[in-house]
Amino acid sequence: MKNLVIGNTSQLARYFPREGNDFISSRNIDVGKITSRKWNRIYLCSAEQRTFMKTAGFEDYNVKTTIGLIDQIKDSCENLIVYSTAELWNKVHGEINLSMDHKFNPSPYIVSKKKMTDILTGNREKYSNVIILYPFNFNSTHRSPGFLFAKIFDSILNKKKIQIGNTYFYRELLHPSYVAKKSIELKEHTIIGSGRTIFVNDFIRHLYQEMGMEYEEYVTENIDNTRRQERDIYFLDSKVCLYSYSELLSDTVNDMKRRISERLND
Repeated sequence: MKNLVIGNTSQLARYFPREGNDFISSRNIDVGKITSRKWNRIYLCSAEQRTFMKTAGFEDYNVKTTIGLIDQIKDSCENLIVYSTAELWNKVHGEINLSMDHKFNPSPYIVSKKKMTDILTGNREKYSNVIILYPFNFNSTHRSPGFLFAKIFDSILNKKKIQIGNTYFYRELLHPSYVAKKSIELKEHTIIGSGRTIFVNDFIRHLYQEMGMEYEEYVTENIDNTRRQERDIYFLDSKVCLYSYSELLSDTVNDMKRRISERLND
């Protein structure tokens, strides 16, 4: 049986292997075509994720539309993989695991993911073949405009000078190629992370350095030192590092080099 990836233009879907997978858009989904056959796995990669937008329809899409689609297609596959978020624990200071209660600073995006997650976990019999994955933040050259790393990649790929805010903090960061790889492997509800945090400003500087660019030449930092946002440092509870800093840097740099190569070959 083949796998189906829904949301072919999403950041994550682009890193699933082409072989053995069918890809469809999340717009105007032909449910009848999906349910006309049996799939091994269906990956539901589409979601409203524009967290910087105050009026985006998070609940409409991430709860009502998503649950409605799951109800229609879940019996047509062995497993249906749905993505929640590790942000459900973003108010925890320290390690997190699935046994812990959700504790987060509310935003429309996170609240919608919480509601979706509660529906799926609250009726285990109905959703017995649904696997919920909770990835930490992941970034690639396909990051949607409006996010910090979309601005960083645009600056590097197009040699643009930019202004950014405070990036002097620690957090878990992943590349979507790792999230896609783990998605294929996992058979139960799991938080996808590395078990380690990185210093975000250092990582951004290293991206410029690896691409032969001077950070200070292209980036202006606009930091109000008197009102720095307090951030809880939370990370996956793991005694071993599951995804190293060098892997993250290498995957991200290779991603940028691929985009440049594709552009030259167009």
